[in-house]
Amino acid sequence: MPVGAASRGVAETGGPLAATIDALPVGLYVVDRRLRVVLWNRARERGTLGQPRERVLGRHLREVLAPEGFRATAPLLRRVFASGRPHEETRETVGARLYHVRRLPVREGRRVTHVLSWFEDVTERRALEMRVIATDRLTFMGQLVVGVAHEIANPLAGIAGAAQALFSLAAREGRPEAREFRDLLQGEVARCERLVRSLLDAARPSTMPTTVVAEAVGTVLRLLERHPAFARVKVVCRMERDLPRARIEPDALKQVVLALAVNAARAMPAGGTLTLRGASAGGRVVLDVLDTGPGVAPALRSRIFQPYFTTHPEGTGLGLAIARALLRGQGGDLEYRPRARGACFRVRLRPARRG
Repeated sequence: MPVGAASRGVAETGGPLAATIDALPVGLYVVDRRLRVVLWNRARERGTLGQPRERVLGRHLREVLAPEGFRATAPLLRRVFASGRPHEETRETVGARLYHVRRLPVREGRRVTHVLSWFEDVTERRALEMRVIATDRLTFMGQLVVGVAHEIANPLAGIAGAAQALFSLAAREGRPEAREFRDLLQGEVARCERLVRSLLDAARPSTMPTTVVAEAVGTVLRLLERHPAFARVKVVCRMERDLPRARIEPDALKQVVLALAVNAARAMPAGGTLTLRGASAGGRVVLDVLDTGPGVAPALRSRIFQPYFTTHPEGTGLGLAIARALLRGQGGDLEYRPRARGACFRVRLRPARRG
């Protein structure tokens, strides 16, 4: 019996072979040389096309696929018919699902009479692979950071001493703003020293400190006033009154907010507005960092928290990954929330217990 007739018989009359094909956890369909569908398994009925087999069998593939899908698929099928060689690719579909697609030649003798298209959903497997890679990279990065932490202590002490010396010189010249800059520099040096200590002591259990979110954000705002990335960016701060204290180290929260704010500014090189908005929602302390830039393309949203992934030419791709790791390590989280214009990164924190 010709393959086409056999395939139609399997699809229509059932039997062990048809049941086996339908039980496969992959989508399958077969077309003949005229690109007419002769087999369409159960997974294809449940897949993104969602068409019953009875409505598809015997029809030209042009009538089955969406126009853009047919234009992309037909040349690949014709290439397999002509060359007799299989074709493989990984394709992303609507909803950010990843499919490994195989186009396999089916022969009668030496002649390719049909092509079998095999669709395997590899989204979870690819995500697991990326998590393993990310874990390995973060482990290496952690070892590197611990080594650097030992070396950075002395320069920090030198910077603090230089700040005090500059303050003394400026004070002699009657510069009243010198104290403010001295305090700001020394405060940031102290914050870096605490971050270094926290990296070295990360494995030691400790009592979770609490933070006044508005105060941490206020410190970040002072740093942004003279940051070159904010020359054309307007900054708006809206903190809900009586916002509960959050269970997080103050320096960790400052580091996260600063990283998100600088990322937002870099997304608006021609200018725009950055809004920091704090509120209570769903039993959590929520801090939204919003910008009026172009936002994150849907195809990239699943990757933005992966280590070393970046769309900025000078970026390292570590800012968002480290920020999320810091928050999750203290019971919080970081997520991207699409909006009509611009981007929103939401920091979710556990509120401190009252009483």
